[in-house]
Amino acid sequence: MQPGRVAATNSVTGLESRERVRGFELAAGLSVLFMILVHDLWHWGSPETWTTPIGDVISVLGGPTATPVFLFVMGASLAFSPSTGFGSLAARGAWLVVLGYLLNILRGVLPASLGMATGVVTQEQIQPFTPWWLLTSVDLHHVTGLSLVVLAALRVWRRPGWSWLLLAGAIAAAEPLVHGLNFGTPLLDAPLSPVIGGAPNVFYAVVPWVAYALLGAVFGRLLVGSPDRRRFFRVGALLGLGLLAVSAVMIVATNPTFDVYTYWQGPPAFVVGIVGIVLVWLAVCDAVSRRASLRVPLRVVDYWGERVIPMYFMHWIVVGWGCAIVGFRDLSLPQVLVASSTAVVLTTYLARFAIGLEGAPWRSRRLRRLLGRDPDAAEATEGPATSIVPALAYAGTPLEIDEA
Repeated sequence: MQPGRVAATNSVTGLESRERVRGFELAAGLSVLFMILVHDLWHWGSPETWTTPIGDVISVLGGPTATPVFLFVMGASLAFSPSTGFGSLAARGAWLVVLGYLLNILRGVLPASLGMATGVVTQEQIQPFTPWWLLTSVDLHHVTGLSLVVLAALRVWRRPGWSWLLLAGAIAAAEPLVHGLNFGTPLLDAPLSPVIGGAPNVFYAVVPWVAYALLGAVFGRLLVGSPDRRRFFRVGALLGLGLLAVSAVMIVATNPTFDVYTYWQGPPAFVVGIVGIVLVWLAVCDAVSRRASLRVPLRVVDYWGERVIPMYFMHWIVVGWGCAIVGFRDLSLPQVLVASSTAVVLTTYLARFAIGLEGAPWRSRRLRRLLGRDPDAAEATEGPATSIVPALAYAGTPLEIDEA
């Protein structure tokens, strides 16, 4: 940890970290960057751009090294935060679910409705994105919040360990059995859809995506107790390579399709392989983050990593409303690359205004003042400033190399 600087509050869990894990920050920051790029490509770029070499690279980066890494690091970060009861962590998860539906309105329902009302787009052009479809979509906010509730409940029962590994394996194995399961009654299907993916607009169902958070929690607990963290990440990478080999055998045996829908569904062969990629990727991020010469250039990525919820929230606002400017799936590859670069800068700036959303309403500045707490004094010790230029936020702070 940097001298004189308290580790920042985790943007996802809402818990104050005891220390910084630079490899996690780098991986989290890159995960949200990859999400921005792939969503810009798929919503602004014409379908022809998706299958170009650059489009393929963006799609791959927006897959295994995006949401799976995000959920894995979220689970791992719990080991570096003080223990909390079920209520506070579950409330945090519930708030993220609420934010998910608020985001559905702001990024989808409003721009789509206004766009159709003014003739900018037609329903045929944006199919299957009807206002109701957009409102009830289940995306990263929802699965993250629900996963936090699951982790909160499990921590009451037992600390992360072998039982969590077995549970993660069972959840991944159960995915083919429960995916798309419908009971024929809205009383059951509506609340269960986010859990088992019973609707076409459920992109990230709890089964199997919570498995990444469970495995991350075990990884984090083992990392905390490791005397040599650099070696721990390297051993994790070797394990990851082994999982990739196992996944290759499973893929040959099951012959799944390779498309985004199969990725969202998450068959066991994919889950095993993606966990392998996550472990290798985290080792790479850890190695890169230890290089003192890269600390300054990577500060903007650290900034994204410490604010993944505001960044993710605001990037979808930019994507949804940006369709009114650039059109829906109309841009050529050079155009979408320029638009995406602009979107990254704009999202970084706008994330400053969404930082209040990452915490629950009861943590607002006004309420804290009413409770007799001085939010300005607290912010002075809770991490870096919210400047759009992260390098300025860290200016004058000595750099250190974590040799552990």
